[in-house]
Amino acid sequence: MDIQPLNAHVLIRNVEADTRTASGLYLPDNAQEKPTQGIVVAMASDVGEDLKLGDRVIYKKYAGEEITFDGEKLRLVPYADLLARLPQGDAIPD
Repeated sequence: MDIQPLNAHVLIRNVEADTRTASGLYLPDNAQEKPTQGIVVAMASDVGEDLKLGDRVIYKKYAGEEITFDGEKLRLVPYADLLARLPQGDAIPD
């Protein structure tokens, strides 16, 4: 990725939540929860060593700024707003 976050920020590709309810109904965009987890795709050089590219993380619900880069929606989140790192392949339940 050709974008380099600065000042202890992490660039995250959101992992989209399921757009259906447990009963199978599709939710309209305005009724869906904001994503709170994603994959780290870039980070500032001053981010802690406990985080690596490709890590799946959980972040605060309204953290950071949504940006579009090369046609892809990403979220630029301060390192301090990251809450947890998930084991590879895991996702938090709804």
